[in-house]
Amino acid sequence: MRAEGVAMFVRSLFVQASWNFATMQSAGFFLVAWPALSRRLPAPAAVAAGLRHMKHFNTHPYFAGLVAAVVAREEELGTAPQTVDGLKHSLMCALGAVGDEFFWAHLRPLATLAALPAALAGLAWAPLVLLAIYNVPHLGVRWWGAAAGLAQGRGILGALERRLLTRALPALGIAIPAVAGFLVGAFPAHPAWGLFPSSPARSLAAAAAVFALLAALVSRGLPPQRLLAGGVVAAIAAGTLAVAAGP
Repeated sequence: MRAEGVAMFVRSLFVQASWNFATMQSAGFFLVAWPALSRRLPAPAAVAAGLRHMKHFNTHPYFAGLVAAVVAREEELGTAPQTVDGLKHSLMCALGAVGDEFFWAHLRPLATLAALPAALAGLAWAPLVLLAIYNVPHLGVRWWGAAAGLAQGRGILGALERRLLTRALPALGIAIPAVAGFLVGAFPAHPAWGLFPSSPARSLAAAAAVFALLAALVSRGLPPQRLLAGGVVAAIAAGTLAVAAGP
């Protein structure tokens, strides 16, 4: 990747450093796009293009570099400003939804669950498992976005139409409860864990009953957000009672 692409990748890590309610990521977008604009356009044109893009901008931060690279490439090709703005807006909206669902709603909980056994075992390198599982795809998408956007411009739409990330969502959706189920099934057998540490069978039975109850409530239309809120309240209450009843 060229020098401006590397600079855009690094700058994309700080795209939200100047986030604000008025224009959201606009200053960060300018910061990311400027290395390519300043190298690929004459100075007056680069300044004009940069100022034109200091408008409202908000997308998933991991894809900001991709959008900035595509915009810089189209500016270099002399694409009409209205066309560039429309392309920028379309990418901003589409990639914002894709990034939130893939990285934050699926990959982050999966990485946390995968690192949990090492954490419960007291291994010092447990956080590295979480960071590796999450950040290898995250940083890979940032790097690919800067390189592919600068090289292809709007041609990147062909790759995006294949929806590689959204096609992976069903697999991640299955992996998350599968890993959670493995933990529920494995840890009650450990003498130090489980709802009833001295009785693995009772722990496993209680966990299965809780899952069955939650599944029944969801099937009857209870929103998962309410279940989560109720679970947090119940956990706080149970912890308080346990402390109060302790020696």
